[in-house]
Amino acid sequence: MHPKQLLPLALRDPLRPTYQRLRRVWQESALSPKPAEWREARVRMHASTVFDDLYRTAGEGFGITQIYDEIEQLIELVRSEAPQVVVEIGTHKGGNSFIFCHALPTVELVVGLDLNVQNAAKLKYCVRQGQRYIALHGDSQTQAQRSRLEHVLKGRSIDFLFIDGDHSYAGARADYELYAPLVRPGGLIAFHDIIPDHATRFGKQTGCWTGEVYRLWAEVRELHPEHFELVSDAEQDGFGIGVVRVPMKGAA
Repeated sequence: MHPKQLLPLALRDPLRPTYQRLRRVWQESALSPKPAEWREARVRMHASTVFDDLYRTAGEGFGITQIYDEIEQLIELVRSEAPQVVVEIGTHKGGNSFIFCHALPTVELVVGLDLNVQNAAKLKYCVRQGQRYIALHGDSQTQAQRSRLEHVLKGRSIDFLFIDGDHSYAGARADYELYAPLVRPGGLIAFHDIIPDHATRFGKQTGCWTGEVYRLWAEVRELHPEHFELVSDAEQDGFGIGVVRVPMKGAA
């Protein structure tokens, strides 16, 4: 008899969320055994800081949905700011988080937020020495999740915030309004998918969907004198990264 059959379904269902949470905590714990291939992968991941290698590893070891030159330009921009605290909303499979950990040498803490942060245990295992990766599973658009992040930050401000979660206008705005106040003056906030997809622009269905982030971006960039658009091709089907710098206190 399978262990699950020892408890009736009516008793198992209420316990399922608790079980899943405890299982996730154990998997992400430093005490849990890690697959042999993870140990081998960690050696390879730590062997190079060349962006080509990191991008390839992010795709093969985790999964990444970024145009190469856009994310490369973003990393160059963020690296010049010497960030210590990075927060990503919408981690998906973790490829971006991996790059943030390994391509930004000054980073001490990377926090990923998603309904389910995939590959969280692997990300925690593969960070560089002296660095921490923390996964916060749950709905980013709640005050409870923001409070959890503030608890993790312990009074520190965010140096770089990457927003790539809910792509509806309302959802992207909610993420921006909840977490932008936690970014330090002079810090950077980036939005992924600022270019409308071809269905939105030309009525041509291609299977690519980037939602309504472009609407929010059009508003946010007008509020920030210092902003950047990292776009590989003006005619491309979605993607694109928009970056704003949070004004210094007292700045007009």
